Amino acid sequence: MNDLARLESLLADALVAADPAGELRRGAGTLPPELRAAVAAADPDGVRMTALLVARLRFERLVQGSREAGAWFDRDPKGFTEEFRRYHRAVPPTAHDPAGEAELFSRWTRAPGA
Repeated sequence: MNDLARLESLLADALVAADPAGELRRGAGTLPPELRAAVAAADPDGVRMTALLVARLRFERLVQGSREAGAWFDRDPKGFTEEFRRYHRAVPPTAHDPAGEAELFSRWTRAPGA
């Protein structure tokens, strides 16, 4: 894996982590000095805000794309939100539309151990 691909992977992992800024900081040690410096210059609050926006967009896509997820959220907001957090941290954000997010969530909930 080349250096930019490692940076991209690190950013993707950080944006779904429980502590995005910490995850980014911890993973920077695997990068060459110039990329490590760029990561070190990232504003931790900006990283956290970006991660929150990613989670919000995924959440919106999911409840728009899945009637079941939307109904689950309506009847049990706390339970659904907890499950969504687990999903968000476990499944890379690769969907580009509500139907795609709904399919990823559906596959994840059907998987053993989900």
